[in-house]
Amino acid sequence: MDCRRSRIRRVGRLRPAGQASLELFAGRGPGAVCRDPVIAMKKGVNILERGSQVHFMGEFMNLLDFPPAPKLNLYGKVDAKKATKQELLGQDLFFGKAQCSACHAAPYYTDNLMHDLKAERFFKPRMINGRMASADGPIKTFPLRGLKDSPPYLHDGRLLTLDDTVEFFNLIQELRLTDEEKKALVVFMQAL
Repeated sequence: MDCRRSRIRRVGRLRPAGQASLELFAGRGPGAVCRDPVIAMKKGVNILERGSQVHFMGEFMNLLDFPPAPKLNLYGKVDAKKATKQELLGQDLFFGKAQCSACHAAPYYTDNLMHDLKAERFFKPRMINGRMASADGPIKTFPLRGLKDSPPYLHDGRLLTLDDTVEFFNLIQELRLTDEEKKALVVFMQAL
């Protein structure tokens, strides 16, 4: 492999993220050491053969994608033709009164940032099982796509159901949601 030529080619052209990471994994990316493939294989380096190995890696990566959400459109919103009235009400609440979209923006329903809910406002720090229970601090915003298939919820699994999760945020954010609004939010999140 001619290192100089491959470096020049890489500078002027963008590649799909999957291709760049596969080449780096194979020892051919920008951080890879240039070497003769025969010598590299003698030393134990696995040079990926695009015809077979890369195909299987791509299939595995597809398994890690979000599950299908047939009621969502291209922009991650519920399609009005396919949705129930309760799902549409839940979506309106999600992007409106409940303010969920401030952290969980469509289409992946995350902003990949850390947010501090300041839950310590509601309890006094104390010792539990030899550890001081105090402020949670910032929590990473997880994507909500495929949410119904991955209980328990929140970063530490303290919320067992989506109903618990909606009630938790109702209290933390002081939203004063009605029972009908809470149910609508749960139904909407199950459609994600």
